[in-house]
Amino acid sequence: MFDSTNKYSIEYWPDPQRGIREAYRVLKLGGKACIIGPVHPTFWLSRFFADVWMLFPKEEEYIEWFEKAGFKDVKLKRIGPKWYRGVRRHGLIMGCSVTGVKPASGDSPLQLGAKEEDVSKPVKNPFAFLWRFILGTLAAAWFVLVPIYMWIKDKIVPQGQPL
Repeated sequence: MFDSTNKYSIEYWPDPQRGIREAYRVLKLGGKACIIGPVHPTFWLSRFFADVWMLFPKEEEYIEWFEKAGFKDVKLKRIGPKWYRGVRRHGLIMGCSVTGVKPASGDSPLQLGAKEEDVSKPVKNPFAFLWRFILGTLAAAWFVLVPIYMWIKDKIVPQGQPL
């Protein structure tokens, strides 16, 4: 498996497709890459916070990124906490693991242009930065409080019933 210190951080990558392409490049023939990350929330408020805060890809996007990079036998598996019994109606960010096998030696067939983000440039509007910081802080609180609520609800609602 492709292993990196960033394997659990795809939602922070400015260009996830570039990272997946790099995983393809460094793997040997028949090697397997695995990315673990969150999926786009279902509840409207969770979606709003996710879109403001960081990248939360849709499950289809993960598969598309792997296939475009050249991986074969791409598989997605949903992952989440043991106590979660819902249908994502509360908008919890459940995760997924995506794997793919490198079918041929060499570089990825995907050709990408220059990097899009230049982090060396200063923030142009400090008020926009402050606004995004405040929204990001609210989003972080939301994504901590909702799982706590769901965990408590799991302890109260009888087993076998959806939350």
